[in-house]
Amino acid sequence: DAGGYHGVGIRSDGSVVAWGDNHLRQSTVPAGLGSVVEVAGGGYHSLALKSDGTVRAWGWNSNNQCDVPAGLSDVVAVDAGYNHNLALKSDGTVVAWGSNVFGESSVPGGLNGVVAVSAGKSHSLALKSDGTVVAWGDNRTGECDVPAGLSGVISVTAGSSNSFAVKSDG
Repeated sequence: DAGGYHGVGIRSDGSVVAWGDNHLRQSTVPAGLGSVVEVAGGGYHSLALKSDGTVRAWGWNSNNQCDVPAGLSDVVAVDAGYNHNLALKSDGTVVAWGSNVFGESSVPGGLNGVVAVSAGKSHSLALKSDGTVVAWGDNRTGECDVPAGLSGVISVTAGSSNSFAVKSDG
């Protein structure tokens, strides 16, 4: 995955490799980190999802983005925004932490049935099992304005100040 100024990846043995800018230790992989199944690069921090459903974070911690919530478990997917993170749990709920200047870490109440998440610079996206999208956070350029009637979505991606959805019909 690509972070703001660094990259992070998984080796076939479940260990993590990171490269690029490291002035805030975002490329300094914690010693002994293994059994990793997914990684994510944020602005100046990195995340790793382990096979046991737990999450590790390292790098710049200016907005507590590296302070994984106590007791966070049963995670099946993660994504890192510039200064915030999203974790999708096996029960279809979402946990967010880090910066909340624009509400990017304020998961909408009652959000469930989520199958994928994506963290943008200061906004967040959730793809629900019914093919609809929920967005929250910074909306200064309309990145959270989900088009009316958008359905049949199979993938979402949050960019810096934009959002994308891929529909089942291509």
